[in-house]
Amino acid sequence: MDTTHCAVDGWVDAIPTPGPSGTATFDLIVRPANPDAVDDDAPDTVVTCTSGDPRITHELLNGIQSGDLLRVTGTLVQRPAPGEPARLTVDALEVLDTGLVPVIGNCG
Repeated sequence: MDTTHCAVDGWVDAIPTPGPSGTATFDLIVRPANPDAVDDDAPDTVVTCTSGDPRITHELLNGIQSGDLLRVTGTLVQRPAPGEPARLTVDALEVLDTGLVPVIGNCG
């Protein structure tokens, strides 16, 4: 397996979920930095992210929602089998933009 320390920008696909031993896991949808360099029908890349850092895990489980745009930094592991998502162990997280906030309560 090939590992790289990098920063990745992408949208949260679904609300992060708690994992074993105080971790949190989520999928990040990543689009190419230069969309003109890929075919129009090329699929987005899914990067499966996890973190065991208590501060990051707390933010993921309490403040992050589907559709948020994040910059995550950490160690990326490319899987040797084609079709398997890359995995990123997150050691830094920055919210770049938030998704639509659900409306709570009565509007009328």
